[in-house]
Amino acid sequence: MTITRVRVWRESRPFVGPAAIVLVYAIVRLGYGAVAGGHGMLTPAGSLDRTQAMLGLTTIGLRIFVLVVVAFAVVFRLVMRLLRSWTDRDRA
Repeated sequence: MTITRVRVWRESRPFVGPAAIVLVYAIVRLGYGAVAGGHGMLTPAGSLDRTQAMLGLTTIGLRIFVLVVVAFAVVFRLVMRLLRSWTDRDRA
């Protein structure tokens, strides 16, 4: 690997995990959209479809996780990286 590829990998490595979680969320959401169509978790007869309900609850849980935890982690890592570059610049 060239030096630039090594540096790009080193700089982007902390964001691979959050990106994977967002990818899993996108796949689950697409799966729920395919299963549910335009309907909600309850069928018109009022009965609960277990598969659809589990996909719906998983989608909601992952959505909250992505919007709160993953977003916080990414912002925190970016701010810490910025602060580290400022403090390293002051030392030099």
